[in-house]
Amino acid sequence: MRLSLMMFGLALLLAGCGSVIDADQARLCRAAAVALHDDDTEITETQLAPLRSDPAALRYSYRTRSALGSAPHELLCHFAAQTGAGRFDLVALVADGRPLGEVKLYILKRWWLEDNRSEVGGRPLLRVGPQGAYWLQQALGGIVMMGVYGLIASGFALVHGLFGRINLAFGEIAVAGGVYMLVAFSLAGALGRIDPAGLTAALLAGVAGAALLSWVIGRIVIVPIIARARSPQPVLIATLAVAIVLTELFRLTSTGRENWLPALFNRPIYLAGEAGFIATVTPAQLLAAGLTLSGISLLLGLIRFTGYGRAWRAHADDPLMAAMVGVHVPRLVAATFALAGGCAGLAGVAMVVAYGTITPGDGLSMTLKALISAIIGGIGSVPGALLGAVLVAGVEIVWSSAFDIAYRDVVIYSLLVAVLILRPGGLLQRAAPSPREF
Repeated sequence: MRLSLMMFGLALLLAGCGSVIDADQARLCRAAAVALHDDDTEITETQLAPLRSDPAALRYSYRTRSALGSAPHELLCHFAAQTGAGRFDLVALVADGRPLGEVKLYILKRWWLEDNRSEVGGRPLLRVGPQGAYWLQQALGGIVMMGVYGLIASGFALVHGLFGRINLAFGEIAVAGGVYMLVAFSLAGALGRIDPAGLTAALLAGVAGAALLSWVIGRIVIVPIIARARSPQPVLIATLAVAIVLTELFRLTSTGRENWLPALFNRPIYLAGEAGFIATVTPAQLLAAGLTLSGISLLLGLIRFTGYGRAWRAHADDPLMAAMVGVHVPRLVAATFALAGGCAGLAGVAMVVAYGTITPGDGLSMTLKALISAIIGGIGSVPGALLGAVLVAGVEIVWSSAFDIAYRDVVIYSLLVAVLILRPGGLLQRAAPSPREF
């Protein structure tokens, strides 16, 4: 448990270590430095960091090497704004303490920066063949989706373990977590400088908001229905209605366009490959993967080693006996709904960090894939949900990489049918009549 907490804390600190730098502004600043020197000059970057006195400025330090020798340089790039369309507008350049004139700046922007939009490729850390680099790239892209499916599937498992019911609104709760994060990040940008603390606060706001939303849905919708109906169908119908309401609410309250997270931590890291193909990853993808994997580790530790986990397992095994031996059932139910919502919210936050945005239509797809993961692993088992997520994400990656992507979902649903026929209890047989154990 202590290790899980350390991993989760480290993942959150990834958002706070170093400086928060807009990747598009960094690209423009690097391109401007290239334009100020001769073509045969070799430029080696030494530092790129925000300017403390100006939130919308970057300090770019580098060394040049040419026939005339080597020398250090510093370039200050001032932009019109830190967020929005103004973040692309370079309004001033100060090269080695001397401001660039307006005419030279106009020529630089008009005939150099607009023609140099792409960032120059780097040297890979490892040299492997194009085929190996291609599969490495696919695997790196699938880690985030595996974590997203696993977190939402864990929410299904937590609720089903207590009540034997399925909450079909978890995908929309994940979308809510991503939306709350975007709103919190926008507020942080409006109130002042976007810094690591603001990004971390936005991450926490997304998770906390989703946890609160899940608790409200459980308290107002699911628990009263369970108390009045023995059949599982009313909960399915009610939570489906909640999912539709949330989807339409997010769609109607949007501004008519997608809200995007600024391009933070998006400079590619060249991992492996050669001239034909180089596998890359961005710090944003690493942060998203770290958040999901750390959240999964924390959840497993929470279920295995804490009093809450013991109470949850006892109630899942025998609700009446758990209440008789002192488990506070209302508190356990409230904590379970909040924890399940927090898992879904963390999945939505990871989607925003990795891909820049999240839309209301993403909820249904995440719900179905996560539910398939939970059923394949064994509904009601948290480790089974995670195992199912690994399998579903792995099949998606392999099929999308080697075969026609149009048939990907057909293969996933066929896999679900095969598991239900051959192993109805899932991979861990948690749907069997035996007690649901961890």
